[in-house]
Amino acid sequence: MILACLAGAAARAEVTRSSLRDVSLTIMALYNAGDGIGLYARLSEPLALRYSAATLTETLSECRERLGSLTRLSLPVASNATSGMFAAYFETGTRDMYLELDEQGLIRLVSFAGAEDNCSLVQPE
Repeated sequence: MILACLAGAAARAEVTRSSLRDVSLTIMALYNAGDGIGLYARLSEPLALRYSAATLTETLSECRERLGSLTRLSLPVASNATSGMFAAYFETGTRDMYLELDEQGLIRLVSFAGAEDNCSLVQPE
């Protein structure tokens, strides 16, 4: 029991603000490549049960059609170790990117929100 608690604490300790930044850059690369398989591999278990790689590929394509390429991301403007908001710079303008990770550093939420157009890649129920 004690070892299980310590193992859980160690897993939580591994997720840091730099983890959040690293995952955000990975998401940018996956988004621009339209790589639903790569995105699927980084989902938390509950999301992996709700989404398929094919669905994510289709969603990425739809978002890219509406928003264009993602050219860069800011550092997190508001964050803690497992969630943050970034400025996401697309060909069509700037939007907020919301990113949330679970305790293992896997994706629980990725959403782009703007005044006129939103695109949610993955989100919990």
